This record gives sequence, structure tokens and C-alpha cells, in this order.
Amino acid sequence: MKIKEVFSRINIAEFYTISILMLYSIMAIIFFHTSNNIKLHLLENLIIISFILTISQIKSENKSYIFFRKFYLLSFVYLIYNQTHSYIPLINPNLYDNLLIKLDYAIFGCNPTDCTMKIVNPYLTEYFQFCYMTFFFMPIIHGVELHLHRRDFEFDILLRNILFGFYLSYLLYFIMPAVGPRFTLYDFSLLQQELPGILLTDFFRNVVNAGGGIINSTIAPALQVNRDCMPSGHTMMTLINITLAFKFKSRLRYVFLIFGSSLIFATIYLRYHYVVDLIAGALCFVISMHSEKVISKHVKLPSSP
Repeated sequence: MKIKEVFSRINIAEFYTISILMLYSIMAIIFFHTSNNIKLHLLENLIIISFILTISQIKSENKSYIFFRKFYLLSFVYLIYNQTHSYIPLINPNLYDNLLIKLDYAIFGCNPTDCTMKIVNPYLTEYFQFCYMTFFFMPIIHGVELHLHRRDFEFDILLRNILFGFYLSYLLYFIMPAVGPRFTLYDFSLLQQELPGILLTDFFRNVVNAGGGIINSTIAPALQVNRDCMPSGHTMMTLINITLAFKFKSRLRYVFLIFGSSLIFATIYLRYHYVVDLIAGALCFVISMHSEKVISKHVKLPSSP
């Protein structure tokens, strides 16, 4: 089978995933001798690309296979996110938190995170930390709903936009790396005292910390954490999901709206983002959806199964 024929069988969502993996593979080759992690990333990418190309060649009406092929790419999103943060310090080692703080102050005349301190209480903290944790789950739940109702056309649009949005946000992190106000405006070690929850806040917070790169207790958290504040991917991806939920008249659209809006506010309340990050995330949401629509029209590939 010719290479051109192999690639002609991938769908658009697979095309987006292979594209960013190939871009990161080029980065891995350029920085090959900098660390063992970079070498591992190159191997990961080759394996994943090979796996995607293999899966794309299988034609089957089996319901389990169709479900698998619809959702399997989502399992690579976090791995690609982790790779992003191996390359950011190599390509753009600067931090732009001071600039973002100044922009917030210029717009609002204060640090907006300070304003939220007036409403802090453990029940709100518990609620907002829970909402923050729903970030990855809401698009998946939306996708499962569309799948169960056999709305394949809408599912394809959702999957394409979610994957494209994630990958675009990862690339945008290279422009203005930042670690966020919990490290710059506040003492990170006092976070649990200043923003206490009820039952699960500390657990959720630890999961977020680990997912964001804080995994070694012997290294200062600010030196480990991923530089992924600008733009706010949480804002960008949540707006994509809410917009498509209303466009498709999802039965859960108001659930997504309530928890999604709470999630966006939580990024400030919980000190993960500056407000300018949210503004940039909202702008990038518009750019992402428009760009994906244009690209998908020009890429002559099949839709998701």
C-alpha cells in the first residue's frame, strides 16, 4: 500500500493529531541531545503515529470499534500537553507573569484575584474546585451524548473542534509562558490555609497540581509547574464546548453553561489565571473555531466514523 493511500484513510481529527505529533517530533530531533525525556518523546510520537495510521486502515461496522475510533484520540491529549512543557523552556525560557500582572492592573486598577478574596468561603471553594475538575469531562460527556443519539455529524464537529482547540492552545503557550498568580501574587504554600474547602478540595487541588507538573516534593513548586497560563485553555475549551452544546441543542447545554461558567470564574477565584489570560482565551476560542472550519473545508479527508 502506498504512503499516500495510507494517509488518505485518516479522518480530520486524526490528521490534526498526527500534525502536532510530527511538529513535536521535529522539535525532538532538534533538541535530541538535551535530555532523555526528549528522546522518549520522539519514540512516543513514532509509536502513536504508527498506531493511528494502523487504526485508520481498519474498516469495520463493529459497534465497539466505531466507539473506540470516535474517542481514542482523546487519550493522547494529555500526553501531547506534557510534551509541550518539555519544549517551552527550550524555545522560550522567559516568564511573562510580570507583564500579565501589569496588564490586569492597567485594566482593572487592581489585581482581580484580590477582589475574589471578599467572597471566599469553604463551600464556594469546594464548588469551584469541583467545577475546575470538570474541564476534561464535560466535552467527553457531550461527545458520549451525541454518540448515544447517533448524531455522528455533530459528533465529528465537536471532536474536530475540541482536538484542534487543545492543540492550538498548546502552541500558543510558547508565545507568553507564565505560571500564574498562585505563585507570583501569593504564597503557594499558604493556599490551603487561605482557600480551604470542605471535603474534596485538597484532593482535587493535588490532582491539578500533579497534572500541572508539580510531582517532586523536593523541588520548589514554581520551578516544576507547567507554564500554561496564557492564554487560558480552560476558558477557550469550555467556550467551545458550550457553544457547540447550544448549537446542537444538547439536553445538557444548560448544565454545561452553569458548570462551564463556574469553571471560568474558578480560574480566577482559585488563583490559576490572570483575567487577561481569560480574555485571551476567549479571543482564541473565536480564532480556533473559525480556523478549524476553514481548515476542515480544505483538507480532503473523511469525517470521524
